Amino acid sequence: MDPLASVNPYVSLKEGSRLGKVYERLPERSARFLRYKGVEPPAESSRGLLVFEFEVHNVADIKAGYSALSYTWGHPIRDDFKDDLSFEVVCNGQRMPIGIDLNDALQYVYVESDIAPPLFWVDALCINQSDLDERAKQVTLMTSIYSNAANVIVWLGMDDADAHEAHALLSEYSPALKNIISDLISENPMGLIGAGMINLYDDPKIHEKYHLTPRPMEAWKAVVRFLSRRWFARIWVVQEIIFAYDSHQIYCGPLRFDWSDLDRFVSLVFGAQWHGLNFHGVERETSKIARIFTFHREIRMSATEYMNDDPQFSLLSPEGKLYDFAQSYLLSSAFLEATDPRDRVFALSAFINAYGAKLGLRPIWLRADYTLQTTEVMLRTAQVLLWKTRSLDMLSYVSDLSYRAESNLPSWMPHFHVPGAVASVESLLDLHQGRKYHAGSLSTAVQTFSNVYLHMDSPGQELETQGYLLDTVEQVVLFDSGFISTMEICLNLPPKYVNGESPVEALWRTLIAGRTDTAFPAPPETANDFALFVRAGLIGISMEALEARNKDALLRLITVLGEMEEHCPHPSIPTVAEFNGILSAALGDLDGCLKVLTELHASSTYRTMMSPTHWGQKGKALFRTRKGFLGLSPHSTQIGDEVWLLKGARLFHVLRKAESGSDERILLGEGYVHGFMEGEALRLDGMNYANVTIK
Repeated sequence: MDPLASVNPYVSLKEGSRLGKVYERLPERSARFLRYKGVEPPAESSRGLLVFEFEVHNVADIKAGYSALSYTWGHPIRDDFKDDLSFEVVCNGQRMPIGIDLNDALQYVYVESDIAPPLFWVDALCINQSDLDERAKQVTLMTSIYSNAANVIVWLGMDDADAHEAHALLSEYSPALKNIISDLISENPMGLIGAGMINLYDDPKIHEKYHLTPRPMEAWKAVVRFLSRRWFARIWVVQEIIFAYDSHQIYCGPLRFDWSDLDRFVSLVFGAQWHGLNFHGVERETSKIARIFTFHREIRMSATEYMNDDPQFSLLSPEGKLYDFAQSYLLSSAFLEATDPRDRVFALSAFINAYGAKLGLRPIWLRADYTLQTTEVMLRTAQVLLWKTRSLDMLSYVSDLSYRAESNLPSWMPHFHVPGAVASVESLLDLHQGRKYHAGSLSTAVQTFSNVYLHMDSPGQELETQGYLLDTVEQVVLFDSGFISTMEICLNLPPKYVNGESPVEALWRTLIAGRTDTAFPAPPETANDFALFVRAGLIGISMEALEARNKDALLRLITVLGEMEEHCPHPSIPTVAEFNGILSAALGDLDGCLKVLTELHASSTYRTMMSPTHWGQKGKALFRTRKGFLGLSPHSTQIGDEVWLLKGARLFHVLRKAESGSDERILLGEGYVHGFMEGEALRLDGMNYANVTIK
């Protein structure tokens, strides 16, 4: 019995059916294919069933002699749809249950279109889903099946109003986008074209020059909803598309789409201005779409050359590069969907093997084995990656404790098997140029590996490593507690931070995790951006207090500004007199004030200040330690938690004692400590590593 048969409706149903000799044992390197025979005469109460016969062929011998189907198990749009396999086809004389989306796809291909292939490979029918050994072997053949197919027919589901709106918009705008790119290259041959340069939304000059019809916001939302169909987010789709990149045909009912057009559109148009548009109701979808297409693009690039902006990557051995690649794509694919969570590991094996072949290596990677429990698959994979990379980057993708799903996995283990759990973390390592952090190394040019030992035979699967306890947390500020609380933390800092900065400068540099979108560390002029950010926050607080007639809130604000003026003055923080002038001007021109605030909230300056603290399901918390260090930490951080520098780690980690009197800790997540992200802790007097065990 498949341990996760409940997630695969075909398994439990086929286990209880009598399929006779429909599924005979397959020879090595062979697969079943469907040959269409026609339509069974319909009964009085139903339409006729499609009839097929199975043919078995060696995949290499039948190259380009068949087509393969890429579709969605379950409903193509709805996540909450329970597919009861209420449709049927006939295979080798036996009625076979199929789901709604597969039924629609087969009906379109063989009855409603002229694209019917002579032989068709469809996973749900061509693989005996109740035979665990066959499922595993067919997974290893997946690369060959898709790369050897004459073409891959992609079925997005039946067409609807959103699909037609998206098709109309893309049909008009995609050719124009090619011309725009060509013109930009002609004007500046050495320039780079990236997100933000092309505004097809509401730029009248572009509309006029390229004869484009302006579209209302609802049309753009329709494109978002169309690109949010579940097929785009399936993890197996990556393999199905990459290994048949030049031979796939994308259908949504009778509508035809082109992947390269979709990819170009998302990367250069949608990626440009999501934050500047009012996508009420589909904000999460827009972010997910950008992630999906970026992942496809990056893993397609890996077929030619794996690109990594990590300055230490070039220092790695070929084996180090291989497993860095494996870990990077395992983590970045965690937001994709998998009917069976074990496929989050199995589906990437083709890319890891392909990159290994480029480096002349045969990787150690877990082969598809559906007799293994999900937790065992995840732990074995983590063991290989920690052993081979000797890096603790994986620990940065552990979800916040308050959001972590219940599991018997250890606290240091990211929950790859939970949809979106890793993706919701939004690690500081993923920030632009964030991989330049090297808290546990003296420089990016020095390789410092972690000493890691996994107690895999222990019930707790503890991770043992070496670390330095920098300090303990004494104050925690959650950002939903308001901007005044954030400013107040400066009053508890010494007049000069550990690196000589003023308390306010240490604060704003901490809030942005030390970097901007273009520079690390952030240049001094970023203080001007912080001043705008502060001004907007103070005006917003004042407006709310005045509207609610909350005198206490206004009094607290004035009091904090006065104390900061006395103890830690800084140009970014207005004095009480300056604030009174700002507030009077705002009240005198409310419309103008609201316009300025709206523009500021849509600007990159505002996002730079907010992104590290608001990324992920819970965002980051601001903390102060007993010795006066400032940093960002997981949302669940409490007073008394410990800030550790684990040997070789790029970031700090926040740990909590597992229980009173115990030497074991649990991992809360990654942390940023201002002034210590470039190896400074290694130069502290008395700095010595000690063994630490994370359960």
